[in-house]
Amino acid sequence: MLALALALSLAASLQGAPDRFEELLLKHAGAGWSGAALVARGETVLHAAGYGFADFDADRPNDADTLFEIASVTKPFTAVAVLRLAQEKRLALDDSIAVLLPGVPTHSREITVRQLLAHTSGIPRHYDDGRGDDLARAVVDYLVGGPETRPGTKWEYWNGGYALLAGVIERASGESYTQVLEAQLFAPAGMGSTGFTGDTDLDPARVAVGRSAKGARTALEHPYGSYGYQYRGMGGIVTSVRDLHAFDRALASGKLLDAEHLEALFTRVAGEYALGWFVRRALDGSVRQSHGGSVRGFVADFRRLPEHDACIVVLANDDEARPWEIGDDLECLLLGRALVHAPPAGNVVTADDARLYAGTYVGAAGRLLVRAAGGVLMAGVEGQALIEALGGAGELDWKADLDELSRRAAAILEGLGKGDTAPLREHMAQRIPASWPDTMRRSIWPAHLARHGDFRGARPLGASARAGVVDVVVALEHEGGPTRARLTFGPAGLERLELDPHAGTFPASGPLQPLRKGVFRLPLGPDPAKLEFDLDARPAQSVRIGTLKLARN
Repeated sequence: MLALALALSLAASLQGAPDRFEELLLKHAGAGWSGAALVARGETVLHAAGYGFADFDADRPNDADTLFEIASVTKPFTAVAVLRLAQEKRLALDDSIAVLLPGVPTHSREITVRQLLAHTSGIPRHYDDGRGDDLARAVVDYLVGGPETRPGTKWEYWNGGYALLAGVIERASGESYTQVLEAQLFAPAGMGSTGFTGDTDLDPARVAVGRSAKGARTALEHPYGSYGYQYRGMGGIVTSVRDLHAFDRALASGKLLDAEHLEALFTRVAGEYALGWFVRRALDGSVRQSHGGSVRGFVADFRRLPEHDACIVVLANDDEARPWEIGDDLECLLLGRALVHAPPAGNVVTADDARLYAGTYVGAAGRLLVRAAGGVLMAGVEGQALIEALGGAGELDWKADLDELSRRAAAILEGLGKGDTAPLREHMAQRIPASWPDTMRRSIWPAHLARHGDFRGARPLGASARAGVVDVVVALEHEGGPTRARLTFGPAGLERLELDPHAGTFPASGPLQPLRKGVFRLPLGPDPAKLEFDLDARPAQSVRIGTLKLARN
């Protein structure tokens, strides 16, 4: 009877839970989180939705099928692939890594496959020089100094060990790491939308753009140049919250591993770490199997609660996000416990509210474009006076004349339009290769013209400061229509020029954080200004920023 009462109590606590999940996630979205989340019990998805924008510039919202890079949440997949090979007797977990890896130095031959999986190899985490596609070279580079402590005696999280495990998988299987995961994990799990950075067969219309102070990137763009051993095995999977739930179900059902190897996968080896998974206590004392990940533009939190047959996934396409905190509170809601993190302050922006504000507002100071998606209002700003009124001029540790940098940016592009690279050479930083202007003139610029037609002029839209540099966005007119370019300046001169940037086509942009009905702030700098929308009419017909007033266009 007690068990029945507890089951009924839990069932009752979950009635209406999706609404509570939505309310919590909308609060996080209003505070700036952009991503997707899923909560499931068994096969039943209790809540799955996207929040904010997959690509603000393209006006494309996140949803439960949006594809994100999951960084170190790739490690659990690598671990499952290794255990599957062990299950098939194609390797032994307690064999020396020298059995499968080429050129292992004598000082590292005591290290076993299991110790790589458990981060107990004794190799310190700062040994991270392996890269490229040459496995023998990567082995030497990663193991160059040998273990600092005897293998098996100390836990230290080491990305390089998972790159070596990618090599173990390749040598044991005779196939590439990506082929093994696609055929042995993704396919049997039903993860039809999952792949890797650099893949060309995933739908680009479903791929998120990750926002980062280091520059935006799509989930399919390699964060480290290629999918070599500098990232292979430790990160690089591109997937959705729905496909991660499918992975959870495949583990739970035995599709991927038998009971013996599933137990080995989740048995702690050192502290809270098992083989590719953290195994901790959930907020009600039950078992939680989890992993997180972070890479430029993307942050992820994936957790399984096997005693509740439950799964929680929180993904983000902004590297300042803290999805593990959101995951904690979703876990609290699922288990009927008090939240452990205070929900973000501010009003929730519902879909109906969002319609009041979304639109384009224009004034003498510039243009403000407001878009709504999944509980988030995002604003793109054009016009130097408006950027500065909103605090987007920022603070730099070097003296910069933003108007002058805008003029330089336009001159560089006007010069390219005439086949003249002198302005580019004059203003680029010395560390840029001297051959770059010729490469731009001979190949990059002609390819740009092939896409857009003859060049007809350049017009700067404004400059803003971020992370010690100044970004200038320039509108380009072509025979085939308008496009944009983004130029980044540092204290030494021009550091980067992007034609047709896949993100960042506004000089300044960011989420509108709700303060109260009709009042928001846009955190472009240390002292963000308030935006006050006039709600006398529905939708709003104007917005006031200090003494500036912009009218709906």
